[in-house]
Amino acid sequence: MGIMKNRAEPEGIATKSLVAYKMIRDMILSGAALPGTRLILVELERKLGVGRGPIRDALLLLGQSGLVQIVPYKGAVVMLPPSYREMELIYTQRCQLELVLAAEAMAQATLEDVSALEEMADKMTASGTEEQYFFHMDRNFHRRLYELSRMPHLVSIVEHLMDFVQAFLTLRAYSAVHRELFNKQHAMIIDALRRKDETDLLSTLENNIMVGLDLVREELARFSH
Repeated sequence: MGIMKNRAEPEGIATKSLVAYKMIRDMILSGAALPGTRLILVELERKLGVGRGPIRDALLLLGQSGLVQIVPYKGAVVMLPPSYREMELIYTQRCQLELVLAAEAMAQATLEDVSALEEMADKMTASGTEEQYFFHMDRNFHRRLYELSRMPHLVSIVEHLMDFVQAFLTLRAYSAVHRELFNKQHAMIIDALRRKDETDLLSTLENNIMVGLDLVREELARFSH
């Protein structure tokens, strides 16, 4: 199921594009680029010291996150970043949808499906502190879990909500404590799937999702005035 086929995945984007992404994102979140500001390629190229190709990649990724809007014949325009309150509501919606999808996934999943999820979790555990795309490994794990529900339209809604989270966590350096917590929770999710224990599955999953809101709060605090 190719949920992300038309999305730009940071794992597949060059280092220069990620540098441009971080610089433009920080301009928006810090208020240096105000809502309504046009992001003109030639000006960004001069200001950031990065070529137009990487800047275009960065703007595409920022467009998915809702921090910019790509307007025909006008280019990229800065949007108002979400407040913490809005992020709280996004996470509330995420929990409601993702718990439903997880319960459906448990009913549909085969032993082979659960083993495939376990392989993904094992790769996350083995990735080490140098892994810079931990957020996307985590996102892929959740996506695969929800795809087992065979409800692609609801999965697409969850993916769109996750795009808003991406702006804050895509380049975050996860601490060893948070990596260990996420890996432990994923192992518990897999164990609950194997045991067909819906109560444990949904409780662990909700806790896992809401840890992300704490991380978003930390990221927002970095840019508060």
